[in-house]
Amino acid sequence: MSLDLIQQTKVAKKLTCKFKIAKSHLENHQCQSLISDIYYKKLRIKFSESHYDIEAKVELYPHHYLMGLVNGELVACMGLYLHSTNPERYAKVTEEDIKQILIPVGVANRYSGKNIRELSKFVVKDEWRNKGIGKLLMGVAHSKDFIHMNEEKPHLLVACANVSIFKYFSDALNIHTRIIKPVPFYKIHEFYRAGSEPMESRLIIPDIDIPAQWYQHSPIPGEYEIEI
Repeated sequence: MSLDLIQQTKVAKKLTCKFKIAKSHLENHQCQSLISDIYYKKLRIKFSESHYDIEAKVELYPHHYLMGLVNGELVACMGLYLHSTNPERYAKVTEEDIKQILIPVGVANRYSGKNIRELSKFVVKDEWRNKGIGKLLMGVAHSKDFIHMNEEKPHLLVACANVSIFKYFSDALNIHTRIIKPVPFYKIHEFYRAGSEPMESRLIIPDIDIPAQWYQHSPIPGEYEIEI
């Protein structure tokens, strides 16, 4: 029988990705280095632990990091801001802006616009892109184990991104985001925005907007399999 008549069966390969919160100085440095390298190469943005400068394209480093590791190698990470979030700095989002969203939902008695955090500075090494790690990292980053770490009061999540990013990640993961207000154009975002694509600041009410799959059932540290 001719070989070209034999139906070939593609065997799916599985990849195990471990997620953990950076704890040591070395782990934090590894995450900062990965973020700095990718952001500078692609967006010409630099980072500082103490100040930001819109015109000079200097961003603040996040306060905590979620690490994505394959065979012990850091291949992706996500930052968490405990304060000084991008929506506050760039979109001028205020406590009152957030309150106006919370009231109709009936959760203004449980949450406050004073207590917000932000997931940001999401990066994946070039050679590890398009393998499913990015979306998995985005989902796991919404685990209560990460977004609520070391908090004394319930916190909300805010985000600042192009509309296409929300569609590609949040919508695909069934994470509901609520529009707060548009983000004006700044020089620091010149390579973020394609053409006239809008950038928005959005709100996430954790126990309402994040599916249990991510919020409650994605423990950190944890290992997850991806088919590639």
